[in-house]
Amino acid sequence: MTEHRVKFDFVVHFTNGGCLSSEGFRLDIPGDDIADEALAAYLIQDMRLLMAGRIEITNKQILVEPHKRQAIATEGLPQVTIDLSTENLSATELLTQAKRHPVRVVASDGESYKVARLVV
Repeated sequence: MTEHRVKFDFVVHFTNGGCLSSEGFRLDIPGDDIADEALAAYLIQDMRLLMAGRIEITNKQILVEPHKRQAIATEGLPQVTIDLSTENLSATELLTQAKRHPVRVVASDGESYKVARLVV
């Protein structure tokens, strides 16, 4: 089985101030591609970042390389980030977004949440 890694540059802007950046960062991924929003959520989960707000991803390259460790589970990771300090969504609109796939919500107080609808 072919294994893939993603190499990219990023800047994580924290909602309580400051930022974290890296160039040429690599992560194991389970497939041969990953969307930027999913990669941002993956990065937050993998690095256990708190109060992560806006994330800029640039220079993304998919590499065919052996994994360095077991990849974290990406199933169920948010595919979209909604910043409530810049977007005015009602609870109904937010839940409609979460119906299709989990979303990452940055609340007006800076806290970050994962919102998903349970399938029963």
